[in-house]
Amino acid sequence: MRPIATVGQLRPRRDVEAELDWFFNRAECDMGVQSNYLAMLGLHGPGSNVPSPEDAVLAAHRFRHILRWLKAIDTADAGVLQCAYELRAWPIPLWDRLGRLTGIVVRIACAMAPLPGARDALQAIEMARADLLAVRCARAGIDAELHAMRREAEARFAHAHQAYSAVRGEGGSS
Repeated sequence: MRPIATVGQLRPRRDVEAELDWFFNRAECDMGVQSNYLAMLGLHGPGSNVPSPEDAVLAAHRFRHILRWLKAIDTADAGVLQCAYELRAWPIPLWDRLGRLTGIVVRIACAMAPLPGARDALQAIEMARADLLAVRCARAGIDAELHAMRREAEARFAHAHQAYSAVRGEGGSS
């Protein structure tokens, strides 16, 4: 029989949160995949923040470690982590009420009542669903259905973090 997890064990560790946030949002820049906007304007110098070759190699090494850990867990858990950490311009009322769980709740809402459209348009569909959920939040706060989706998102998020942490290892330097 597995021991019941405490609330503290269900919370994501700060180092794991920072690691996943970096992986989904900033890794490419740290590996040297920079926007060409400043170069296009002819602006080079101290403000351009181009990583050194050594820093780019270290970032690529870190990226490969994290990617390997994500591939080692269940695809559904990895998808939950991506929904939670990938930055999006979520509607403010929804983000204010759900925080890190917003992307997971929106994905659950899309699965419960999918909007018509092509699979390639998933992000647009999710944003449309997020807008509808935000309107509901603004009108009446979190209703019973949204509350149930939030609880499911919390459970999925905790499970995904536990799976990732188990594969990563407690020390898990990247």
